[in-house]
Amino acid sequence: MKYYADHSGHPAQNREFHQALIITLVGNGVLAAGKSLAASLTDSAALTADAYNSLSDLLYSVMLVIGLLIALRPADISHPQGHRRFEPLVGLVISFSMAWAGYQAVSEAVGKIFSGPSAFDFGLPSLVLTASALVKALMYALIRRIARLVHSPTLKTAATDNLLDVITSFTAMVGILLSRILPLADPIAGLLVAIWIFRAAYNALKENLDFLTGAGATEEQRTDFREIIAAVPGVLNVHQIFSEHVGTKLLLDV
Repeated sequence: MKYYADHSGHPAQNREFHQALIITLVGNGVLAAGKSLAASLTDSAALTADAYNSLSDLLYSVMLVIGLLIALRPADISHPQGHRRFEPLVGLVISFSMAWAGYQAVSEAVGKIFSGPSAFDFGLPSLVLTASALVKALMYALIRRIARLVHSPTLKTAATDNLLDVITSFTAMVGILLSRILPLADPIAGLLVAIWIFRAAYNALKENLDFLTGAGATEEQRTDFREIIAAVPGVLNVHQIFSEHVGTKLLLDV
């Protein structure tokens, strides 16, 4: 068997990846700085929880840049299937950073519940969370479009995280507004934010573990593959289909 690799890469696809990395890094950096500053000026558990979430987003943004730049390297002798196995490793880092943010959010909210919530100004937290939701909605739309173009599960996970951030920011804002009537609404909203974070972390962890452990295609995918292969002129029967993930790429042995 001869070895062959296309070292020219895929310039158009790589440009899309680079755009996604810039959007993610800049967007999360601005939001992390803004929310952290606003949280330090108020005493809102919900805003503090959302600030921790943005700090974890900034951490995974840095890891996303490093990991995907490695994953985009073309195949070579040492990695004949390419370097895409590094991509799910980045996905794992994202899931762990999400879990860290969830833990910090729970700790903050539970502390507020036991110590008793204190009064704070509603204007700044509400303004910051509204702006955050709008920015994250835009990031979700942009990253999801790129993820579909380049078929990247890691960017898909990042896009999903942006969508969940819209939901968590909205939940935190509702909790802050309701705390005018019920003071415990603010830390309760912080707990709800943490639940959303943990859910996203679990889904990201499960998907990327499948990629790293070489999980095969789903039964639905196998049925589609069988129909496509059987439709090729000259094919009489499809006896067996073996599949496994090499990083985020699915390889078939038919």
